[in-house]
Amino acid sequence: MTTAIRPMKFQDNLDDIFEQLTELTPLQRHTIKERYRFLMSEYRARCRLYSVLFYLFRTTVTVGSLAVPALLSIQNSPAPSMAVYWFTWALSLAVTTANGVIMLFKLDKQFFKMHATAERLRSETWQYIQLAGRYSGHYGHPHRPTHKNQYVYYCSQLEKINMKRVDDEYLKTGEETQPAASQPQSEGTGKNTNPAVPSPPDPASQTPGENDKDRQDSITLIEDDDYDEEETTSKSNDKKKASQSKKPSGTIMVQMSELPEFPTTREPVLPKAPDV
Repeated sequence: MTTAIRPMKFQDNLDDIFEQLTELTPLQRHTIKERYRFLMSEYRARCRLYSVLFYLFRTTVTVGSLAVPALLSIQNSPAPSMAVYWFTWALSLAVTTANGVIMLFKLDKQFFKMHATAERLRSETWQYIQLAGRYSGHYGHPHRPTHKNQYVYYCSQLEKINMKRVDDEYLKTGEETQPAASQPQSEGTGKNTNPAVPSPPDPASQTPGENDKDRQDSITLIEDDDYDEEETTSKSNDKKKASQSKKPSGTIMVQMSELPEFPTTREPVLPKAPDV
């Protein structure tokens, strides 16, 4: 059976592939097409912009830093040229300006971050299309993974990747990070309490009489950062419990030695008065 999928003109043209996901409703196919197309078009434009700025300013800093000392040595010659003088001055000013722009707008971090986020979006989409990786049903036995019951999970992952980039770009000031509005925290603890979005089970794979324990989703929404945080917290709690179990429980009894008995007879301090 052949599918009418046209060759992709560019890397992110997945409209024809999304149309072949017949398990989804027309609204769901249209939703993921529009959302994925919008995100990827935005990230492609940002990647091109940051690539041009990053390589332009970084090349200026690297080449100018090597050329300025050589030009300064030429100016110390017996007959210095005014053209060389002004060119050296302009080049040193360009190097300083380029380095300042890189540090001000953090072009190096934005360059790597934009490309990494775009690749994560592409990888996440291809895993969903191929039902591979986290969409393979490894965490959700006994349900068979399908594009329909993984649709909600894929949309959630798509928005998580995008919101992580938004938080890093707009909410981080220097080394301090403000709590993101999309990740509510419980009072008194800094742990993320954002509930997981479960994937709906596949009705075709369910049998009547299944108990509630088997009615689980095909894939449990487990994020890498949440999983590491929970694992670290559980390990620390286990260590605390183990240390507390070693301590003796109850009150501490102190055994004291018996005190010596003192004589109860009293002796007069003054001598007895003589008889008159």
